[in-house]
Amino acid sequence: MSHYYRTAQLNIVSDVELPSLPSISAESKIDVRIERADFLLSEPSESAVNLTRLGIQPNFALIKNGHFFDWIEHGKYQILDGNLINYDGKASSSAYLEHFIINEVFASIFFQRGAYLLHGAAALNPDGTATVVFGEPGAGKSTTLGMLVKSGAKVLSDEIVVIQFIEGKPFLYPFVPLLRLWGNSAQYLGYEQTNSEKKYEFPVPPLEEAFPLKNAISLKQGEHFEVGNGADHTFHLDLFGNFPLPRTVLTPVEQMRRFQASADLIRLCKCYKVQRNSSSFEPMDEWINELLKL
Repeated sequence: MSHYYRTAQLNIVSDVELPSLPSISAESKIDVRIERADFLLSEPSESAVNLTRLGIQPNFALIKNGHFFDWIEHGKYQILDGNLINYDGKASSSAYLEHFIINEVFASIFFQRGAYLLHGAAALNPDGTATVVFGEPGAGKSTTLGMLVKSGAKVLSDEIVVIQFIEGKPFLYPFVPLLRLWGNSAQYLGYEQTNSEKKYEFPVPPLEEAFPLKNAISLKQGEHFEVGNGADHTFHLDLFGNFPLPRTVLTPVEQMRRFQASADLIRLCKCYKVQRNSSSFEPMDEWINELLKL
């Protein structure tokens, strides 16, 4: 049975259900197909040391026309030509099939289609522009997204951020319409959850359009709250470090392309380097509220 979805302005047909994505009626114009298939890897794969999901570092290879992921006990995936996702029998029996598809696997589709990607979170601001948040693990990307929503923004994506440059300007595309929060953050933000050690997923209304990027926030953990200007060379390093795919895909040509896109993003957006104490919510929340008034 075929299932039809639309996200990031792509029409998708899948032979497996993906309830996290917005469903649509059957479409004649399909941009991406997701199918179970048998396939072999002819090229050597290596561990993707900059990626971990469910505690697993996948094996990865660049293959003809695409990418190959081996998530060990959770199966293998081929992503080809920016329009085809194949998964094998082991992947089909994994309880986390959708989880892998809507993260790195779809990130490969976007990369093959020329998108600028970040591991982070993004929101639609009340004024119709967008804010992207990224940073080191545990710095509070999703919590900051929740604070943006609390101040009147809407979720565009939480995990894989998809940016396309249109007429030279960065636009942010909506992806999986979920807000992911740890229990303590959910409690602070007013969600009715009580287990501070558990992570929750809150569905949000899906959005369709792409929105111009206005703010870029790089987060790191620290003892106190501090906001600095991000329009310097260190912001390039922050952007490069928050790439959500194996670094192997960044060939010399792709590295130069990403460097130029990062330079354009820094030049065209308001960039902030923010240090926050993960145990203190109020200073960040107050700053976010003021940011959305600018």
